[in-house]
Amino acid sequence: MPVRHLAYLGALLIVAACQAPAPPTPTAAPTAVAKPTAVPPAASSTRVETLNAANVAFRTGDLKTAAGLYDRVTNTPPNQGEAAAATSAIDDYARFRGMLTLLADGREDEARIDLQELQKRDPNSPLARLGSQLYDQYGMTGQLRGACAQLQPQVTTQAGPTLATLQGLGVAVDAPTLCSVP
Repeated sequence: MPVRHLAYLGALLIVAACQAPAPPTPTAAPTAVAKPTAVPPAASSTRVETLNAANVAFRTGDLKTAAGLYDRVTNTPPNQGEAAAATSAIDDYARFRGMLTLLADGREDEARIDLQELQKRDPNSPLARLGSQLYDQYGMTGQLRGACAQLQPQVTTQAGPTLATLQGLGVAVDAPTLCSVP
């Protein structure tokens, strides 16, 4: 091919690349109204807001969103002003609830990973002990509701101070709802 043909071809490519793309084709609006789900918080939201959004998603049965939000909390570094006790309470709660959510969604292998992470940080923390009890009960019965019922009498005595710390931070949690099933 002669050089001038290559130059002409190159110029055509440049002109084509610089042209504005065609406007998008309008699409029809959906006619069915989708079931409302929890809106994931914006990236600038606090870990507490994300926990509360995860709790709402869990209560409404949106387990995939809830699991993702609990995971987001554990993967978001604490704010500079967050006290060590607050960080521990938030992280442990997010792991415990993440494990509960994954079990409710039938994702047992992923739930086991959350339990291992919870135990790795501090196996003697209240929520790590409760998490172990929950996972063991669930493993014996295969029933999450029954496993939570077995755990319920120990929640206040073992995790009361942790729940109080979370409530003081603005997390919507109490002993009866810590281990509940949607």
